Amino acid sequence: MSTQAMHRKSITTARYLTLSIIFAQWNTSSIDNNFASALITGHCARCNVHHILPTTQEATHAAFDLRRRMIESGRIDVDELKLRLHHGDNKDILQEHLDPSLSIERLYERRGKMFGILVCQVPDNYNSSSYSSEMSSGDTVILKAYAGKLGGSWNLPGWSPIIGQVPESLPIFCQLRDEVTKLFDRIDAANALIAEGSSLQLQKGTNENERKVEHLTKKRASLATLALDEVRRHQLVTNFRGDTYRPLTTIYSRGPTKLPGGTGDCAGPKLLAEAARLGLRPTGIAEIFIGATGGMSSGKGDGVLYDACKDRCEQIAGFMLCGFDGV
Repeated sequence: MSTQAMHRKSITTARYLTLSIIFAQWNTSSIDNNFASALITGHCARCNVHHILPTTQEATHAAFDLRRRMIESGRIDVDELKLRLHHGDNKDILQEHLDPSLSIERLYERRGKMFGILVCQVPDNYNSSSYSSEMSSGDTVILKAYAGKLGGSWNLPGWSPIIGQVPESLPIFCQLRDEVTKLFDRIDAANALIAEGSSLQLQKGTNENERKVEHLTKKRASLATLALDEVRRHQLVTNFRGDTYRPLTTIYSRGPTKLPGGTGDCAGPKLLAEAARLGLRPTGIAEIFIGATGGMSSGKGDGVLYDACKDRCEQIAGFMLCGFDGV
């Protein structure tokens, strides 16, 4: 696949004319209650400005329409399937090879997920030869993203990709991950001996195995940290000012040692990174929760818009948004 084709794959919808037809069909009466102050924001140390990208009506419409299309079709990958049909793929063959992990039922049977929409404008000085000849100055482009993995995949066609590289593609990460897995097995085996020794009142052997578990647990934690560091080493982002690509660890506003796991994996940062890479200017964002609540999703409601999270997204958004508003 050519570089140009790869860039084109990440663009979900182009052309404002197409969008305006879709907007005319939306029922906005069900949106007002959920349309609050959802946004992504962050302080930028570079220019000492608190950048704010709001959730506009246009982004809100696009987010609710994405949810509607998913539910009505029963497919999370509804847009990609329609695109394949438009390009001449056989409908019956597509139906036979549908990925069950991308069924909308997965979001409602298990737990839901955050999805994001970013409405962008193609700038006047846009160089179409750099990314996609399908976009022209003045066009409105909509990007979409999901938080974390979807259907077991970090990257799926039609969605904004992961920031950095897929961890499983990094040899050092894979080596460390395998070592961590082996240590889990050794710890489980030692714990089993501890339980057996306790039942037989073999105190000396029990103490030795407890020390072994403590040692292996510390080693496991150390290797897991190294594996995470390897992933973060490849998580490079720029902004709309065109600054040099920098690791997330250097732009996290609370300091590199405070960076929590999962930073950069949410929908919002993925969207900003992709828009900056494509040379687009964001005008509005909307992040919507789709699916069942409960468990880890107990604090969110199906079909409700939410601000970007404070501990992860807000701490890197200041740098990533820099330049989008002309400041």
